[in-house]
Amino acid sequence: MRVLVTGATGFICAPILRALAGQGHETIAVVRTAAATVEAARTIVWDFERKRRPESLPRDVEAIVHGAQSRNYRTFPGDSGSMFRVNVGGSWSVLDYAAETGVGRFCLLSSGTVYEPYRGPLVEDSTVEPTSFLGATKLAAEVVARPYQKLFALAVLRLFAPYGPGQKSRLVPDIIERVRTGRAVQLAADAAGLWLTPTYVDDIAYIVATAITEAWTGTINVASPKVVSLRQLAETIGALYGRRPVFEVTEHEPVRIVPVLERLGARYDISRFRPLERALHGMIATEGG
Repeated sequence: MRVLVTGATGFICAPILRALAGQGHETIAVVRTAAATVEAARTIVWDFERKRRPESLPRDVEAIVHGAQSRNYRTFPGDSGSMFRVNVGGSWSVLDYAAETGVGRFCLLSSGTVYEPYRGPLVEDSTVEPTSFLGATKLAAEVVARPYQKLFALAVLRLFAPYGPGQKSRLVPDIIERVRTGRAVQLAADAAGLWLTPTYVDDIAYIVATAITEAWTGTINVASPKVVSLRQLAETIGALYGRRPVFEVTEHEPVRIVPVLERLGARYDISRFRPLERALHGMIATEGG
């Protein structure tokens, strides 16, 4: 199958390209600049900050994985224009291209941030009202995509806490660095901290490739079934370094970002997720920590 992947140089989509190729698919990578290097049969430059669709886009694509998102998401409202243009407008542009060219399968990569502020069970059919602009743009892309499910097999995958080698400025690499350097890891008032489901990026990639191969449809939470607290995560990392993490308990209320995985489990054997300790060990070894 010929599969086009947007955001191909990103932390999540680069492994998706490899997973798709490993399942025998021909991949076409959409990148932001001509200087980008990716492992794909063909590369196309499409900057979603621009309104115009590139003329070099093929007309014979059979499936699309849309993973491109704005790189600017940490400063609101300063980054809001970029987030809207890329996360919402860019998603519409790719959906429109898919409809026009007769694509049969489409996988939209969304995020667990649509569930913010994370109250109650994180179930796909829940009413969601995200409190961050990032979560709002991710939800808006889902809403824009919904009418297109009449035209092709549409899967919306909400990804939770992805981590892996090469990741920067996110939770897991930050905790690794804090433990390695002896800086304090801040915990909530329960002294356990945030509860989450760290999900190894290669597992996500394989699930996305499977969703394309099997033409999944609907909205599906994608996360490891292993739930850990921030304290447990830091202690697991500390054991790999042979040192005790330093903790600082704050007055913040504990938060649980733990999705319900019934839909994923009905389609995929979730026991196949890489164990946290083994994945962290490989991540630390790869980066020379």
